[in-house]
Parts: sequence; structure tokens; C-alpha cells
Amino acid sequence: MKTIGLIGGMSWESSAEYYRIVNQEVARRLGGLHSAQSLLYSVDFATVEALQHGGRWDEATALMVEAARRVERGGADLVLLCTNTMHRMADAVQDGVAIPLLHIADATGERVRAQGLTTPVSTAVPAPGAAAGDTCPTCGGAPGPGQTGRCSTCVEGEWATLRAERGEEWFHVS
Repeated sequence: MKTIGLIGGMSWESSAEYYRIVNQEVARRLGGLHSAQSLLYSVDFATVEALQHGGRWDEATALMVEAARRVERGGADLVLLCTNTMHRMADAVQDGVAIPLLHIADATGERVRAQGLTTPVSTAVPAPGAAAGDTCPTCGGAPGPGQTGRCSTCVEGEWATLRAERGEEWFHVS
């Protein structure tokens, strides 16, 4: 069994949900008392949120790359970001480690293709400095803490659609 390096803390509730889902899926697939071999590195969400809100994405990226390196040094065979928004720097995280990063858009893209969805991809970017209380223009939902413009779910879905339309390979761990 491979060891999964989980980067969490954004928020701790999200990390707990990822941990629960990963372990439930391992138990479902392997049966019995099986659970995932995993390492969890948790960052302080207050720090991450301040970087996001301040538009300091280079520093946030460096924080994610360092977290990925820590789980890699700890023996992880792959890394998973337990958050939607921080997938924004997934390429930099992947470039910073030798182990694969499982990208949320890959799983989303698989579902998009399996359902035969063909929604056009927008090139719109969240507007810097959008007012607090804004709603996502795509779905009407509320952007998460520190987010402006469209919500993470809509942005991630578009990334997945774009990757599917490009015919990019999807990474699977067995």
C-alpha cells in the first residue's frame, strides 16, 4: 500500500473530511479493518488565509511546496492537498517534489467525462478586490474565506473540464 502525504489545515475541518473519505475508500476497496497509510502535515490556516487575502500567492506557494517536501521526506509516496483553493499552485507543488501530486481536477475531470458533460470553459478570472459578500456569478454560491469572484467549486470544475478537453492524461494510484 502506498503512503499518502496529506497537506491539511486549510481548514482543519476540510482536512478531517479528506482523511475520513480516504480511509473510508480504502476500507471499501480492501475490506475488513484496512485503513490508509498516511502522513498529515497541517499548516496554520490563519497564516494561509492572510496570504490569500493579501494576494501574496508566491508566499502561499512556497508554504505549500515546503509542506509537500516535508511529507515526501516523511516517506509519502504521493501528496494530496486537502483544500480546493490551494490547487491554484499545484504545478509549483508538483515541481517541488519527486513524488506525484494527486490533483482534485483529475477526479473532477474523470466525473465530467464519465457524465459526458461539455460545458464551455470560461477564461474569466476572479476580480481582484471584489467586495465581501459577493456571490459566485456562475452558481450563486458564496466564495470561501479570502476568496473573491467565483467560488472554488466552479473554478475547479472549469480546470477539470479544460484538462479533459485537452485530452490530458489522468493520474491513477493503484
